[in-house]
Amino acid sequence: MKINHTMRCLATVVLGLAVSSAQPASIVAAFLLLPAFIFLQPYRRSCYAAATGYYAGALWPLAVGAKNFFGPDVSAVGAIAFWLVSAILLGLPYALLWTDKTRQLLWRPPAALLIGVIPPLGLIGFASPLTASGFLFPACSWAGLALSLVGNGLIVSHPRTGFLSFTTVALVANMLHSGDPKPLSDWQAIDTHFGAISHGSVTPLREYLAALAIQEQAGASSARVVVFPESVVPRWTASTDLFWKPAIDTLRRDGKIVLIGALIPESLPLSNPDFPGAIDLLRTAHEAQPVYRQAEPYSYRNVAIIRGTQSGIFFQRVPVPISVWKPFSRGGAPLHLGGPAVVELGDERAALLICYEQVIPWTVLTAALSHPTVFVGMSNDHWASRTPIPRWQALCLRAWSRLFWVPYLLAVNT
Repeated sequence: MKINHTMRCLATVVLGLAVSSAQPASIVAAFLLLPAFIFLQPYRRSCYAAATGYYAGALWPLAVGAKNFFGPDVSAVGAIAFWLVSAILLGLPYALLWTDKTRQLLWRPPAALLIGVIPPLGLIGFASPLTASGFLFPACSWAGLALSLVGNGLIVSHPRTGFLSFTTVALVANMLHSGDPKPLSDWQAIDTHFGAISHGSVTPLREYLAALAIQEQAGASSARVVVFPESVVPRWTASTDLFWKPAIDTLRRDGKIVLIGALIPESLPLSNPDFPGAIDLLRTAHEAQPVYRQAEPYSYRNVAIIRGTQSGIFFQRVPVPISVWKPFSRGGAPLHLGGPAVVELGDERAALLICYEQVIPWTVLTAALSHPTVFVGMSNDHWASRTPIPRWQALCLRAWSRLFWVPYLLAVNT
């Protein structure tokens, strides 16, 4: 019995809900089944409904997480609207590329996937089925990504032979796979439990104790490179550098490098994000006017501070839209899409992925173009502890690590 288009729409919602559980099997199943369920709909509107249904099911944690992340100024209705708008926008490429001409089905589904990855839509490219590439074709790099795209079109244009041939090639690739790449022996990611240290008001004592804990753990680690989570230092200024100087001097003598997630207050735009420019930014923040002046929207940079035998500042390229990157208002952190994706740390080329950047393929794929030797994830997930979002971040990092055969590590604050 043929499945009618209503059942296919419901099936995509179920697949989306399965993907939200952040299990490798669920994202692989979604990749294999979604093309047919979406593009073999008899009408454009039912194709759009099926695609939107998948994203609505996959992104439901956004409705919960957004309310926590955006803060008390955002109502439950606003959080639900963010979830629905994301699903509606991500379903658009499928509706635009739907066709009833069988010959064109070979290229239209892969094109829809790519449109969902490339900015501007790629800036909210959550739950992309392309994430399955790492589990379908491990260690195949760009060839594996290409095979995934080609297979996506084959499954729709030639359902039986396409599905059989694609799954056969994927099974062979996994049989030849020797296992996930081993972590770097002299790198360590340290999880912290500082809670909402970078959101809302934080007492100086709490900030001081968190900084001491970071310094103690970095000093006690036997690793050469030690990574801490995103924004565990809520305000890094020239004064912060002065406070950290004894610990940094010790790390330097021990031959260590430490990466610390931090927020840098910004008063003036930074046009050249090199280290001297970053120091100027720190001085500007330190010498800013007293806090009793008229309040202005708070502008900052979400960064990874690099200290020890190397010094530098790595800027997040894609902050969370609307809540952190505010394209239609002042304040927040700016989009830095063209910034560097990889930084040299010791003998390695590290692709730093700060929180949100881990779940959108664009940031990972553009980093992969720079030939990294390690993926480094830095997250602050205190706001998402009751959702599958942290598991999805870890799944994405593991998937891309498998695809490009590059080891990864992930530091998370809860």
